[in-house]
Amino acid sequence: MAREVIEEPGRRYNPLVFIGKSGVGKSHLLNALGLELARQPGAVVACLSTQAFIDELITALDGNRMEWWRARYRRATALLLDDIHLIGGKDRTQEELFNLFNLFQDLERQLVFTAPAHPKTLQGIEQRISSRLEGGLVVELPEPDREVRRVVVQRALGAQEVPDDPALIDYLADRPADSVRSLIGLLQRVVGAAAAQDVPVSAGLAREVLEGGTAAERRRTVGFRTSGIVVSSAGGVRSREKIVWDWAAPADRLIEELR
Repeated sequence: MAREVIEEPGRRYNPLVFIGKSGVGKSHLLNALGLELARQPGAVVACLSTQAFIDELITALDGNRMEWWRARYRRATALLLDDIHLIGGKDRTQEELFNLFNLFQDLERQLVFTAPAHPKTLQGIEQRISSRLEGGLVVELPEPDREVRRVVVQRALGAQEVPDDPALIDYLADRPADSVRSLIGLLQRVVGAAAAQDVPVSAGLAREVLEGGTAAERRRTVGFRTSGIVVSSAGGVRSREKIVWDWAAPADRLIEELR
């Protein structure tokens, strides 16, 4: 689907809307798609958060620069907005987006958006916009499965120049994680602990950090080993059976004669 958009932008799956709960990778996928679209000859890609889009519009309104703002976006060959639900209740933003929407579709220019839920359920979104969002392809991103978690961990370790450790990658991939963001959070905890202790990042360290630090607890409990004699508060010995009262001379303990 994403590859088809890259190969034929504006002609198939237009608009394309990624939906899913926070942290499943919508923004990451949106930006990756924007980078690929920008590689094409003559491409002018506008890829930004919806909040930045709103802020730019407000600045243009305040500065009496609306024509400049409109011209800037009209020359783009693709428009990608993250968190489109943020336009809810903002009439002027929705009006300008509606006009851009129509222009881009007429010119077969690609539109891509992300949202936390299906467009028809978003609060404060005008019907004319939600219907256009639904008119393309709406793709729900599920929680990452084990294979996705494994790829994410491997790439994140490579980005931090941590040597590949299959045991570590498998361990983190097997950990429950409802989003890519939470998985990266687990990895950061392990990397941070390794830096603090000045030790390599490993599966053993990951277990120690993420499962309650059992190895650390064992290290903390290691102390002086005693004979087991219980000494009273007065300094006396409770049991006469746990101390040698008469110690023989070494010569009396020899079994063989010394030569």
